Amino acid sequence: MINRVSTASQYQNLTSNLMRKQGELNQTNGQLSSGKRVETAGDDPVSSVTIQNYRQQLTQIDQYNSAITLANNRLQTMETAIAGVEDNLGATKQKVLGMINGAMASNDRTAFKDELISLRDGLLELANSRDEAGNYVFAGNQSDTKPFMEATDGSMGYHGDSQSRYAQIDKSVNVKTSLPGDQLFTDVPNSYGDFRPVFNDKSGEAVVPQVEGLTSGSKLHLLSATTSDFTTAETIQVSFNEVDVVADGKTTKEMQYSLNIGGKDVVTGERYDPKQGIVYKDPAVADSATLNLKFDGISSGDSITLKPAQTINIFDSIQSAIDNAERPTSSPAAEANLQRVIDDLDSGFVHMNQQRSEVGTIMQQVDRQQEQHLDFELTLNQAQSGLEDLDYSKAIMDMNQQMMALQASQQAFGQTKQLSLFNYI
Repeated sequence: MINRVSTASQYQNLTSNLMRKQGELNQTNGQLSSGKRVETAGDDPVSSVTIQNYRQQLTQIDQYNSAITLANNRLQTMETAIAGVEDNLGATKQKVLGMINGAMASNDRTAFKDELISLRDGLLELANSRDEAGNYVFAGNQSDTKPFMEATDGSMGYHGDSQSRYAQIDKSVNVKTSLPGDQLFTDVPNSYGDFRPVFNDKSGEAVVPQVEGLTSGSKLHLLSATTSDFTTAETIQVSFNEVDVVADGKTTKEMQYSLNIGGKDVVTGERYDPKQGIVYKDPAVADSATLNLKFDGISSGDSITLKPAQTINIFDSIQSAIDNAERPTSSPAAEANLQRVIDDLDSGFVHMNQQRSEVGTIMQQVDRQQEQHLDFELTLNQAQSGLEDLDYSKAIMDMNQQMMALQASQQAFGQTKQLSLFNYI
């Protein structure tokens, strides 16, 4: 009985040893085939947890890189569109400058008008640009809504919102991927400051009621018009008149101005200083707003109306050029309006350049973030490889040892299994 149990136990031990060695060899062969030292949590529980964390971080980086690709596509589309707007405004300015030329024939002005209409339509196409997914670039969050559409009166209305879309390119980093159209096209800073000039031609005919405006041949140009408190701004009318002043027996010419604010005459016959301009502060109101107005090219009898406005709609400015394109070259108001359009286009160009710079800054931020992701991804891959990948030299040596051990065990098993009590009888 004792010999029977001992023989069975010995046989079982030898079989288990063979299976274990065969399993070790199979595992090594599997590692050599996959190139991985750790394939399951059972291979190395501690390393397996760390490897899993690395994989999660790498997956998250892949997601951020996908967001960066999308953001770059949108930003490049937007940057290209804004560059096109700059070119359009520059070309429009050149046409308006040509229209101010008094030697132009009426046919020439008609041709310029047609070109202005074409340029305005081109600007509209740029304002309604789409990205690679068909979304409107300058519609804010209303990406499915066409942002700019022309009304029956020729004005251009904005139908998007004032929000920007964002993309998350890192755990705590979100970047703009769009700019709202009103910020670009309808909220262009007023080049004059806080007021916009309104020009009319002055009529001196006796049968026609006197119309305030510019005198024949006037070159009046508003340089700046600002107030220290825009919330109290009202419509201003400024009139100029040159008078004879006698001092020390000598008669000289002096340009004087009168000021009407909100329908109320506040200054009459005050000397105009070209260097200082007009500085007015209501003496009857404590801490009242201070007005600063400067003009150039003044003629006696000129008058101008100033409307409160801190921003302009660039489409309205171009439409003004179209409306004044075929007015007589002798009209000082037409020339003044065209000069105002040039000032608006200058302001619009600077504004677009600033917006384009903002887009460029965002693109640089995205590129820097992508480089950081690439560096971190390389570090994670190296760390993961150090834990997970197989050392081929060591694995081959282990396999050779395991094969030799397995062969020795197989030989020993072959000899041992022949032994029994009958060998000793």
